[in-house]
Order: sequence, then structure tokens, then C-alpha cells
Amino acid sequence: MVENLLANATPRCIGRYLIDLPENFNSPIGTVYINKNEIEFQRLYLPAFEQRIRLREDELRKTKTIHAEDGPYLKNIYPLPNGIKGVIFETNSSEGAPDAFRSLEAHIYSNGVAFKTSIDTINSDGERYKEDRAKMPDVYRSDTSIKLAELRNLLTRLHGRQENEIPKDKGLCFPNGFISGNTNEMEKVLFSYRAKISSRLYLVFSSNNYIQEDTSMLERSSTISNALLNNKINTLMKGKREINKLAVEEWLTVGNGEDVSSGHTFVLNVNEKTGSSQTPSLSIELKHGPLPDKELSQNELIAFWQQITSTLRLRPGAI
Repeated sequence: MVENLLANATPRCIGRYLIDLPENFNSPIGTVYINKNEIEFQRLYLPAFEQRIRLREDELRKTKTIHAEDGPYLKNIYPLPNGIKGVIFETNSSEGAPDAFRSLEAHIYSNGVAFKTSIDTINSDGERYKEDRAKMPDVYRSDTSIKLAELRNLLTRLHGRQENEIPKDKGLCFPNGFISGNTNEMEKVLFSYRAKISSRLYLVFSSNNYIQEDTSMLERSSTISNALLNNKINTLMKGKREINKLAVEEWLTVGNGEDVSSGHTFVLNVNEKTGSSQTPSLSIELKHGPLPDKELSQNELIAFWQQITSTLRLRPGAI
């Protein structure tokens, strides 16, 4: 079973890391955030993307504001630079919000993937906000041009990619996409794989470059152990490892196995206390349940885990 699970492993790009996963782990699902703004992604044919844009523009033009003085809802449409396929819509943040509070909604198409993201912005240049600007300058400011430049910069670095495509340049990988560059942006990715050969087995990856915990998982050992004991969860093993020059901590547990959440849970953390643009944090979590699983024993699962995690490394050129 372990041999079947590990068959034909290939490198996968996870944030700014690489790990070798077997071919039966594919079609990842998940999310990516840049500066806490989500980037949505979907594989589409170009005609479907173009239709999506037309329908979205028509929808925004038909949207009415609750108060007439805040209209129109759709304020501007901006083309993308350098021949990039897509558009940016500038709208009110909601139908009921004053028109000073706006949203920049971007759509882009790259290598067969449609991306969508948005950022909030403020435009209080109108005469009606004169008194508000004087009383609350930090709230009633105008940053649309700055946010528009920021968004355009992000879009020029956003590229669609195949699952087995490993970039060589600096940048961040996520399912179906890649953001080139190494900036001071806050990055966060979270996505998971399900084993096609074993429907009870999941791998979840999360990475960010801005969260720093005060203590590591093993430093919180007593607190975690008490919580596990209260939930009748047993520790199989825990400790430190060094994997391809990465200092990691791991904790392997098993519960009563009634469902996935109470089955096997294996966790591995990297840079938990030192997350930064140069040392992004990474967490790998394996979920396996319900139990018992006649096809995959506990010893086999541990062997699988150790083999997979031993391939973890920083992607060359990623930082």
C-alpha cells in the first residue's frame, strides 16, 4: 500500500517550498492571499473568460445605489497594461455605502487560468466630503491612484501554471498560479490534496511570510498534551528533525477514529517563530480517518509520512 501511495512522486511547488508528492495526489484546492486580499482562480477557456467579463460589466452597470447621490455604482473601467488580458472595475464598496468608499475589482487571464481579486480604496475628493476630510483626514483620504498602481503591479506578476510546472524565478506558488517577485507583500497560501488511491487520506499545506508565533509547537507541549488527553487523543511520536537544512518540529497523534478529525493527525512546522519574507513559515498536516482502515495500517502511514516529508526543501531561486 505504501509503495502504491508513493508511486511516481514529482516535485510540487508549495508557496516558496518544494515537496515531492505521488501522482495520485493531484487537483489541489485552496486559497491564496496577498496583503490579506484573496485571489480567486479557475481554469477556463478564453471565450468563457471574455463572456464572464461582459456579463460582470453588465451586472455592475445595472446595479443601483440605495442613495441617488452615491451613484453610479460602477465608477470606472481600467484596462490592464502591456496587453494583459483582463480589466479592473472601480465600484462603490456596496450599494448602501457612500461613494467615497470604493472597491477595485480585477480580472485577469493567463495561461488558461482566470484570476479575480479586489482591494478596497477611498476617493473623497468630492465637494460633499470637504467637512469630513477636515474632521477625519485619516478616514476620508484619497488613495485610489496608489491602490490602482499597486493592483496593476500585482497583475503583471500573476501567471497561470500547470500543477507540474516548477518556476525557476523568485515568487510564490499556489494551485494553478504563480506570483513572481520577492516583495514586502504579506503572502498566505492554504491548500489541500486528497489521495485518489485512498479517500481517507488528506494532506493540507499552509504557508505565510508574516506570522510569528511566540512559542513553537514543542514549546507548547504541556498545553497541547493536556488538550489531547482531554479529547482522548494519543501521541504516537513528537520531536525535532532536520530536513534538507530546514529545522522542523513534528507531532503525530491518533484518536478514536470515528471520523477524519479524530483519526490520525500528523503535523510538521517550519519557521513557526521566525516567519518572514526570507524565512516563510510552512505547516504540513496529514489527516487520515475514519479508522480502522483495513487498507492502510498505522505503521504504513508513518512510513508514508516520513518519506513524503523528507523531500521538503526550499525551492531554489524562490527567495
